[in-house]
Amino acid sequence: MPIEPISSPSPTDTLPVSAIENEIPTYRAISPMAVVALICGIIALLSFAHPVFLLSAAAAILLGLLADRKIRRLSDVLTGRELAQSGIALGLVFGLASITTTAVQDWILSREAAKFARLYEKVLGTGTLEQAMWFTQAPRIRAGKSPQDLYAEMKKMMGNSPTLDQHEINIKKLKSEIADEGAKLEFVKIEQHGKENLGVYAAALYELHHPPRAGSRDLEEHQHEDEGENFALLVLKGAVTNRKYDWWVDTIAYPYRPETYKPAPTPVDDGHGHAH
Repeated sequence: MPIEPISSPSPTDTLPVSAIENEIPTYRAISPMAVVALICGIIALLSFAHPVFLLSAAAAILLGLLADRKIRRLSDVLTGRELAQSGIALGLVFGLASITTTAVQDWILSREAAKFARLYEKVLGTGTLEQAMWFTQAPRIRAGKSPQDLYAEMKKMMGNSPTLDQHEINIKKLKSEIADEGAKLEFVKIEQHGKENLGVYAAALYELHHPPRAGSRDLEEHQHEDEGENFALLVLKGAVTNRKYDWWVDTIAYPYRPETYKPAPTPVDDGHGHAH
């Protein structure tokens, strides 16, 4: 039987490709910007504790958008769109929720402070000195004590407490303006409010409407002359217990020019339990 010759492979024939080589995908690096966006989005959770962390929420959104855009443009080189989009989502959720929560809390704080300010307006207008002084003490001190009893205790302490003495002087000045001068006290607005240490504070602005003096040409001229003596400011301090605000009058400034109050700086702890 004749033997058929074996033909040699043509150089143009395609060599078989290994199955392993077909299964190896092209390597793509994870976008560092996408990773940073995700980390910023997680940190944005702290914006509920302090507004400064809203910057982290903004960074998460911005970096996430930039990373997503770059990954789509260089899809054969970069990956990590899920990380970028997660960072954007966390930044939006935590940032917007924090802003909304803060706005609602500020509105509630201002509303509750205004309620107490209107109550104290009536105390100064028609109440006794003892009642007015009673509200200058914290609720835990007022508890179980009548205005008369507490005022008697305060009188004993006034020699050693310039603050209590100044409270009484300013309250007497305001009540004298109302009773003797015929002025009408009116709560105007809460100038400032916020958190302070473990409690809250609010600066309540009051206006004294004086009747025209003899010889004044008109009411407008009279009000202009007394502009520096037309206003009083009461700094209210409050404690929050089970969403209930308990207020007291911490400082009384009379006369007072509107929009000039500056809260005292918060003492800085030196790490040893001492404030400076």
